[in-house]
Amino acid sequence: MTEPIATTDRAELLTFIVAQQASPASATAYLGDEAAGVEAELEGLDQPWLETARVMRDQDGKLTAAALAEWDTEVGRAWVHGPWVAEGPFVEVGEALLRAVATQCPKGIGEYEFSGDVANTGMSDLGAHLGWRASKVNHAYEVSADAITHWPSVDGVRLATEADLPALGALHGSEFPNTYATTAQLLTRHTTLVVERGGAVVGYASGQLQDDGHAYIDFMAVDAGHRGLGLARGLLGELARLLAASGAPGKVHLTVEDDRAPAIALYESLGMRRAISLRGYRGPLG
Repeated sequence: MTEPIATTDRAELLTFIVAQQASPASATAYLGDEAAGVEAELEGLDQPWLETARVMRDQDGKLTAAALAEWDTEVGRAWVHGPWVAEGPFVEVGEALLRAVATQCPKGIGEYEFSGDVANTGMSDLGAHLGWRASKVNHAYEVSADAITHWPSVDGVRLATEADLPALGALHGSEFPNTYATTAQLLTRHTTLVVERGGAVVGYASGQLQDDGHAYIDFMAVDAGHRGLGLARGLLGELARLLAASGAPGKVHLTVEDDRAPAIALYESLGMRRAISLRGYRGPLG
């Protein structure tokens, strides 16, 4: 049986999650592996994490499995943190937790998603059991924030405005269909830069400072007719430095799909290193 976590058990649940995050075989992709960072990310979720958390215990009362969620009704999707299963059959326990967590979500949530390192075979087994779609493998890249001072700049870059929404929508929808942020949210929830050529927006980059303090580049796209001109490289540099100026991040990081060889070559040429490789699973809960 799953049970809600009591507020007084916050430390116990946090300790359990941090322990699970320490191994790629059990970690979720949405949280890091450092205790302070994990706690900061949990506290920054859109919904109070202790309220959505559901746990399982063994006969002696030891916490053995957990999951929690956040959601966005505008996108119609919930992101499941976990399931973390330290004991018991992953698929059976994980599905029970997933369904218990889903009862916390409001009407209008049509899709659920979880994600983990490719080494997390429990997640892949659960995703297959549920019949969910598996994403392409995404590689997480990172670099010290000190390194971005040497990244290139480019002319014609400025902050995006509401007048840019049609151009942003075309780029964002084409490059990242059905993603976790709408075009409008690029202005309201992210820091977004555009680059112009001939008075037209031909590229954009969007990112944010995460709750753990690090800078994350969420999206970047350049019109096909303007690629190979250094615009992407310059957008990355301009956005990374803008994010860094608004906080004090230790790292800048991003994820990129495995089959995007030009993008991977760009990131590696800037000194970014591959940290982990991830796969997500998404679908409805019948």
